[in-house]
Amino acid sequence: MKVWIAILTLLTFSMSGTYAQAKENRKQPPPVTAAAERQIWQSKGYGHIFEIEGPSVKVYSYTKDSLVPFGKGNIENNGDIYINEIYDNTKTQEQFNAPRFLMGRFVNGSLTDGLGYVQHLKRIDNLPKVKYNGFSKDPVQNFEVFWQSFEENFSFFPLVKVNWKEVYKEYRPKVGAATSEKELEDILTQMFQKLNDGHSIIFGKKGLIFSKSKVEREEFFMANSESMQRNVEDGYMKGAVKSKLDGRIVYGQTKSGGAYIKLIGFDESDPQKIDQALAEMVQDLANCRNFIIDMRFNEGGEDFFGLKIAGLFAEKRKLAYAKQARTGGYEQFSKPTQVYIEPGAKQFSADNIVVLTSPMTVSAGETGTMALKALDKVTIIGEKTCGYFSDMLLRLLPNKQLFTLSNERYTSPDGTNYEQRGLPPDEKIMIKQADIDAGKDPVMNRALELLKKKP
Repeated sequence: MKVWIAILTLLTFSMSGTYAQAKENRKQPPPVTAAAERQIWQSKGYGHIFEIEGPSVKVYSYTKDSLVPFGKGNIENNGDIYINEIYDNTKTQEQFNAPRFLMGRFVNGSLTDGLGYVQHLKRIDNLPKVKYNGFSKDPVQNFEVFWQSFEENFSFFPLVKVNWKEVYKEYRPKVGAATSEKELEDILTQMFQKLNDGHSIIFGKKGLIFSKSKVEREEFFMANSESMQRNVEDGYMKGAVKSKLDGRIVYGQTKSGGAYIKLIGFDESDPQKIDQALAEMVQDLANCRNFIIDMRFNEGGEDFFGLKIAGLFAEKRKLAYAKQARTGGYEQFSKPTQVYIEPGAKQFSADNIVVLTSPMTVSAGETGTMALKALDKVTIIGEKTCGYFSDMLLRLLPNKQLFTLSNERYTSPDGTNYEQRGLPPDEKIMIKQADIDAGKDPVMNRALELLKKKP
């Protein structure tokens, strides 16, 4: 997985993407706040506390035993909350040249993202009194906060069949006052790697540390992605391809006259830029009625980007998937928010649509595939996706070390959760090294056969 894409676009505290004003939010009034009134809001799930005083916002990561300052920012007149500084020791914002992050629009106890997904918060009188408060390099304190953050927020303990309380019993005795930073990091790594979770990451001083181990087919696609993409353009396309959004979208016509659309990533958060690029693509491919959508190399980003792709083919409003967050015990989640595909302002007239997937289809690439799968005339072929659906919940330890975890659950329209299992294709087709070396692509070949079907 190209984790930098996911981190850059998902640093907004497990939001589905940077706020793009949803239709239902346009009717909402601005926040009811006195100019200098101090307000404290605690989220239901997510482990956030917001301290708002006038235009200033302080954000805390909390558990039942801990309260750690996370960052500071501001709230605009329309309720948009920005984080201008994260207190992490790896200076993530500087790495990404991102001076501030937009968390969402806060209106009277609700924080809404670009999908229309709402985090609910309750107002409290004071910051909680907790056992561990503020910053500290104490190894025991950092261990406890790390373990408790997963205990309260991680969504998939029953799925991964890991007894997190037994993990505590195993590793807690290994941490003491004399434990070094490196030793503590190694212990935390061993713990969370038992979860094998695609969106759980520790920001180590020497780089990113992953919970999930790569599988053979994922490594195969990553090693061969450039050759596979070159084979498609050299062997299956009629003329040169066009590129939009700095290569995130590549498209053209196949030799048989159909449309080929390759979606490399959804890491663009500006809806206007996306709409403009899609409108130009619709115009360029207006004469096509059969479509191949290649999601095999899509490494994630913004969920709403994938919905816009599905909207190019949607004849009516249709359920794409549902999303919910963990709010209590291991099986306690918020009421599912149904996320819909809306017909786009610009659309294709399609007879057949074939979507190609692989183990490199990740995160927002997977939710985008799920949205496309909900449409009529769509067939998914290739291999199952990677299985990273939940957004990243970003947390800060008392020693200012960042980490992420999965705290949400996405389900298909029929209620199926594909986390860690991956979204299976309608028809499984494997590509081998010999195919790639010979310039062939059996998945493309099968897609072209399927496009010959009469509607």
